[in-house]
Amino acid sequence: MNSWTIRTKLTLWYTSIFGGTLVLFGLLTYLAFSYANNERIDVGLKEEAEGIAHYERISENFFRKYVERISNESDEEWASGKYVAILNHAGNLQFRSGNLKEEHLSLNSHQITEILSGKTYFKTVRIANGRLLRIITVPKQDTRELIQIGIVVNKDTTLNIFLFILSAVGFLAIIGSWFGGRFMAKKALKPISRMIKELQEIEPEHLRKRLSLHPAKDEINELSGVINEMLSRLENAFNQIRQFTADASHELRTPIAIMKAGIEVSLSKERAIHGYQQVLANTMEDLGRLSKIVENLFVLAKADAGQYVLYKERISLHPVIMDIAEQLKLIAEPKNIFVSTEKMDNAFVEGDELLIRMMLLNLIDNAVKYTQPKGAIQLSLCKDNGWVKITIQDTGIGISQEDSVSIFDRFYRANKARTADHTGGGLGLSICQWIVKSHYGTITVESKLHEGSVFTVTLPTC
Repeated sequence: MNSWTIRTKLTLWYTSIFGGTLVLFGLLTYLAFSYANNERIDVGLKEEAEGIAHYERISENFFRKYVERISNESDEEWASGKYVAILNHAGNLQFRSGNLKEEHLSLNSHQITEILSGKTYFKTVRIANGRLLRIITVPKQDTRELIQIGIVVNKDTTLNIFLFILSAVGFLAIIGSWFGGRFMAKKALKPISRMIKELQEIEPEHLRKRLSLHPAKDEINELSGVINEMLSRLENAFNQIRQFTADASHELRTPIAIMKAGIEVSLSKERAIHGYQQVLANTMEDLGRLSKIVENLFVLAKADAGQYVLYKERISLHPVIMDIAEQLKLIAEPKNIFVSTEKMDNAFVEGDELLIRMMLLNLIDNAVKYTQPKGAIQLSLCKDNGWVKITIQDTGIGISQEDSVSIFDRFYRANKARTADHTGGGLGLSICQWIVKSHYGTITVESKLHEGSVFTVTLPTC
């Protein structure tokens, strides 16, 4: 059954439910018709029995002739003959018409008592050739005798015809429901077939295509909308992967090309030791940049795959930032940059201390890198209505308004002044944004060209 199509399954379920309902209806109808037919026989028997029981004023000879006459009557519709018997109050046979056997007419003492008290008693017995004999027993008026009338019921032609008609109509209805079910299933699944064809035409190179929406506002329309949203996400993911691959290739290609060129130049002719040392120093610098790019790529790849495990704990940000401020002073000293800490509240967050340090160091490294000598960098930490705000403000070259929108994109470089510095890999701010988001916070930047930048990290306090 696992290999059956949905259309076949729907048709089978529809036919089974419809057929089961039809069989149940036909069975109940047949039973009702059969009951009505049997009730008609019982009514006829009761009328005959009561008619005989009320002949109390005629002679016994006339009564017996009357009994013999009606016992020879035949109702062509439902019986082959009538049989009459008379029993005394003890149940002993007094008179019997036809070839009925005595055991067919026997009654027990309890039944006789109930009949003599005025109760009508019916029973059905099987006689020769498997035929059924329907017998009624009533008390004879003003006597202690019992009157029995039996009718041998033939196969009821009307009932048989009715059963045949029910069976034929039911069979045709089930066959019709099968074909009707297949037609309806095909019509219902037609939009899905169209969706399958449209999806088969969508290749990785053509992810801009979308499914046409079903005109009816039904589940298929909703499914088409969900698939279109999924295609949009896939398109964005593929575009990001393509862009990321292209940018990563470009970033890796530049230092590799520089190293290759330097080595080729140094090997083109013999040089002094100082010349080789200069080439090795430049190569070492490029290798450092390559190492940093690869390390950042590894972190981002694990983050994108959801495989980077965060070890969160309750940490105090005050000592962390003060420690980083001391490191910042050491980094900024060669450029004669003044470092200060302003408002420093005692705030706690739940997070991975290693990642938070990495995020702050990246932001500080950018601040030092793009701040001119004799500039200033200021750190602050404050609590604000359940949130912790970390601010890093510098007097550097700044970022234009149009560039600030994309500053957190991977491998993005804002302007020529920032691009001129090749020591970074263009991934630092992307890593900062991922770290902040993984701690359910936000990171924003406010900047003006030639006036400096303010990076603000907001994290939930605990």
